[in-house]
Amino acid sequence: MPRSCQMAWPRALAHAAREFGRDGSSRESEALAADIWEAVLRSVAKALQRKGEFASSVGNFESYLLAAFHHRFHRFQKIEHARREMFQSGSESLDLGLIEGALDTEWVSELERAITIRQITSRMDGWTRKVWRARQLGYTWKEISSWLGVTEQQAKMKFQYGLEKTRQSIVRVLKGGKPKESK
Repeated sequence: MPRSCQMAWPRALAHAAREFGRDGSSRESEALAADIWEAVLRSVAKALQRKGEFASSVGNFESYLLAAFHHRFHRFQKIEHARREMFQSGSESLDLGLIEGALDTEWVSELERAITIRQITSRMDGWTRKVWRARQLGYTWKEISSWLGVTEQQAKMKFQYGLEKTRQSIVRVLKGGKPKESK
């Protein structure tokens, strides 16, 4: 199976690059492909462990892995497309002329909030930042935990621990101490 994984990965990556070439960056497509590929490999490995001696029923692992990758990749795209449509349809119905005065008084606080969030997330470790972004995009804890291969409770606890480490790092900087490097 490891050889099949090595042979299939470039094709999976090329598929993601082709699909995202229209509306995304190459780094984004590579990162997304890697996340989905990792989830596929974990899922297939678990299935093989469960099946034991019957695992040989799959004739061509490379084709099997690519099919699983395509399935998950397209499911992700479908969900993301629906999410984008939901936000676009909501923003099109707004009459900005009616709320222009409200925006004038709120833009400063929104800008400050965005800057603060960016500063905080820059101090997060990579895992916590990834989960933070997923939650901001509307993913559930169940979806996130399945991608990461942990239980919902483990994902929540690790995220809370990451937030606490970030908070301690910020407090240390505010008190004049040296910040620890985030991973």
